[in-house]
Amino acid sequence: MSRRQTRGEYIETESGNRISRKAVILGSQHILLGGRSTILPECVVRGDLHRPSSASSTGAAAASVNIGRYSFLEKGVVIKPPFKFYKGSLVYYPLKMGNFVSIGANSIIEAATIGSYVNIGSNCVVGKFAIIKDCVLVLDGTVIPSTACIPPFAVVAGNPAIVVDELPESSAEVFERRARQIHALHGATLTSMTIAEVKQSVFDDDVDEEFDLMHDFTVNS
Repeated sequence: MSRRQTRGEYIETESGNRISRKAVILGSQHILLGGRSTILPECVVRGDLHRPSSASSTGAAAASVNIGRYSFLEKGVVIKPPFKFYKGSLVYYPLKMGNFVSIGANSIIEAATIGSYVNIGSNCVVGKFAIIKDCVLVLDGTVIPSTACIPPFAVVAGNPAIVVDELPESSAEVFERRARQIHALHGATLTSMTIAEVKQSVFDDDVDEEFDLMHDFTVNS
């Protein structure tokens, strides 16, 4: 993760990722950020928990945590690769997140795979080697058991998690638009950008009614 410039509390990489100086990032050489993703204060990302690889391994093959584009990790999120014992040894396996993923405050993630267009609420637990497919909404306080597989377009809740509803086919577009807006709004809180400039940085111009997110975001941050 190469550094481009600093904006007070945040470090911004060349690909537009924003990482709080108050986040705990361990083993950064084993963490891949796809671009324009945000990691808020008190988050913990454990790239140091990785399977030993040969010196020739590079890129995604060597990454223990792979976070896609426009992902947003709220305060207190913990991301750590899953592990299991193999032939008497503790072995860690990669954790991969897709694009446009939002994870709420104080959630703990040990999944094998999280697809794209996924919104995980606050105080959730995603157990070891769980798989979350594309277009999933995980409600606050949900506990997804280890090795569980959440199907696409599911709304899940409870402990253990069960499917309580399903999302419409338009969910991917909605999640993507929201992720882009949140990234832009977060940038506005770090700079002197006006709302008009924020709107210009979002691909969809028809967002006037959704810009009450500015109020929600500044209150919750």
